[in-house]
Amino acid sequence: MAQAETLELGVEQGQMLLILTRHCQTMKRQETRLRLATALLLATFCATLVWIQFHQQNTTEAFSDAHQEDLTTTDSPTGHSVHLEPLRQMHACSEQQPIEWLEVDDGYDSQNFKLENHSVLHISTERLYLINLRISYRVAHGQCEPGTELTLVVNVTQQHRNYEKEREIISAKESMVCRDYWFQSITMNRAIRLEAGTNLRVRINQKSCMFFSWVKNSHLDVTYV
Repeated sequence: MAQAETLELGVEQGQMLLILTRHCQTMKRQETRLRLATALLLATFCATLVWIQFHQQNTTEAFSDAHQEDLTTTDSPTGHSVHLEPLRQMHACSEQQPIEWLEVDDGYDSQNFKLENHSVLHISTERLYLINLRISYRVAHGQCEPGTELTLVVNVTQQHRNYEKEREIISAKESMVCRDYWFQSITMNRAIRLEAGTNLRVRINQKSCMFFSWVKNSHLDVTYV
């Protein structure tokens, strides 16, 4: 009886040893697979980082080149803008008389801008333009009754063969109190698409002509963007 029990105990121990051995083998295989999976994951992660860095570098270089080209085009002294200043002081005017301008320099492309009769800026190319206008006023001594309220009106119009009449682009209306040596200015700007063959004019109201200042504080800048 004791021998039988001993035999059964030996068989059970053998089975347990076999199960333990198989478990250890399974754990080793799983550990190996886990290590392989981890290594593969790390390799994939590193490759992704390298690709992202390479892609960002190429994108940055491409953007830098494009930006540099855009700056070269935009900041070029020729072909992109015209700067005009008043030709003379206006002591009297009518509602239909536009301001006369003087070409300050030749740093613009004549194919896009042309000043005609000192008062009409001709636009030759259709595209988006940025119009920046500043009109300055100065009250001389004894020019008007002190305390009187004056009205300042400025209009920028465009004329084109497709329009029945001139169209207003920008308009401003402000008040100015009459005081000796008083200085005031009106600044306006707008981005607008203009057709080829458009003529631009700037007008001020008749009652403000005597206060119009022709010095460099007044100007008209037109830039295509």
